[in-house]
Amino acid sequence: MILSELKALEQNLNDARGASKVVELDQQLIGRLSRMDSIREKEMSKANLGRRTQRKSQLLEVLERLKENDFGFCIDCGEEIDIRRLRINPIVRKCFSCMQD
Repeated sequence: MILSELKALEQNLNDARGASKVVELDQQLIGRLSRMDSIREKEMSKANLGRRTQRKSQLLEVLERLKENDFGFCIDCGEEIDIRRLRINPIVRKCFSCMQD
């Protein structure tokens, strides 16, 4: 599951990198609002790229924890994290009890 998400993220990152490049606009052909829309769209693409990059980094950390047999245990109390939580979001590092504290 983690590997397939990483693969999809890598593809999305490649697509997003192209969308977040500098916007070149012909000032004579488009109006001020169109330029503002293009700039806003570029900024949104950059923000999405940042979130995807962060998620990729987090998933790579999960793979490292799996290799070290440290995956699925709460970093506060050491108890096992419910597998249902891990299936929904494998990057969680705390059990439900410690998360509420």
